[in-house]
Amino acid sequence: MGHPEEVDVIIAGGGPAGCVVAGRLAYADPTLKVMLIEGGANNRDDPWVYRPGIYVKNMQRDGINDKATFYTDAQPSPYLRGRQSIVPCANILGGGSSINFQMYTRASASDWDDFKAEGWTAEDLLPLMKRLENYQKPVNNDTHGYDGPIAISNGGQVTPLAQDFLRAAHAVGVPFSDDIQDLTTAHGSEIWAKYINRHTGRRSDAATAYVHGVTDIQSNLYLRTNARVSRVIFEGTKAVGVAYVPSRNRANNAAVQETIVRARKMVVLSSGTLGTPQILERSGVGSAGLLKQLDIKVVSDLPGVGEEYQDHYTTLSIYRVSNESTTLDDFLRGDEQTQKEIFAEWEVSPEKARLSSNAIDAGFKIRPSKEELKEMGPEFNALWDKYFKDKPDKPVM
Repeated sequence: MGHPEEVDVIIAGGGPAGCVVAGRLAYADPTLKVMLIEGGANNRDDPWVYRPGIYVKNMQRDGINDKATFYTDAQPSPYLRGRQSIVPCANILGGGSSINFQMYTRASASDWDDFKAEGWTAEDLLPLMKRLENYQKPVNNDTHGYDGPIAISNGGQVTPLAQDFLRAAHAVGVPFSDDIQDLTTAHGSEIWAKYINRHTGRRSDAATAYVHGVTDIQSNLYLRTNARVSRVIFEGTKAVGVAYVPSRNRANNAAVQETIVRARKMVVLSSGTLGTPQILERSGVGSAGLLKQLDIKVVSDLPGVGEEYQDHYTTLSIYRVSNESTTLDDFLRGDEQTQKEIFAEWEVSPEKARLSSNAIDAGFKIRPSKEELKEMGPEFNALWDKYFKDKPDKPVM
């Protein structure tokens, strides 16, 4: 499909948000011309994407599918004893939904209500949460949807180790629950749900759910991959288009050639936490002081652009299991015989294969008891009193 020089709507960034907006707009109105521009490759029918158990390899520098991820090295931090943290970002159509851990996790109702923004309460958003879900787990509440495009299940296999974990959690006061993602449960353990379709064994990602099906049956969604938006084109303060460049290395150090596409109606920036601020600043939207230092014409002085970045950390626990325990450890270590066996399983019956799981089978949400709070110290208790104490749906981890 050729790419026009002008469309109605341009969406810069093909992650989860961009895929949803592009796919739903194009499908809802076949007369509307929509262009979705993504810096990474197309994820369609990529076995390194759709086989859930390979996700770790997608996030390894110099790994099998390392082009699906790019890495940002943060500044040295005194909180890390002078070390740098590494922030991985998706670089593929579907964004993080194509390469992430596939862990189905919902915020608590009070997390949404804390925004105090009209239309953004948990009650407002629950119908939208249900609309996207094809929930494939047994459940005893009405907070999930069953007809949406995003499949959620326990995956193809649940190892016996998961049951051991749940029994151990119960023994230390964390009871089993059939659903700790119901927006209200803040203390419990469960077989952790995953963005995996239990009928096919495949990852359930945003591009497959919202984009590929539309491009199969309609001609009004233009998909441009391996192209990175460099800036938004403004006329005054109105966004009228974007400029993009090839993402991949150019042969013989050829000059970067920008391509301009104009938007008759709207430009949507959905390039992620790190990508969107960069595009805005290169386009003249950001702190006027910084933009003037870089000789960028100021379109709008917004000092908050690119500031106040927050992230959450993953803490890994290392433990020993018996040699008879079923894990993906040998596969992930690169043991050739194990890899051969596991890949063969997938070819025969993907929905039951070990690769149809992310091997994260059980987990929990917890709130400390009164006795535990006494052991936490004044700093923790000050935060507890401010954010958690009066919100029983909010776990601390």
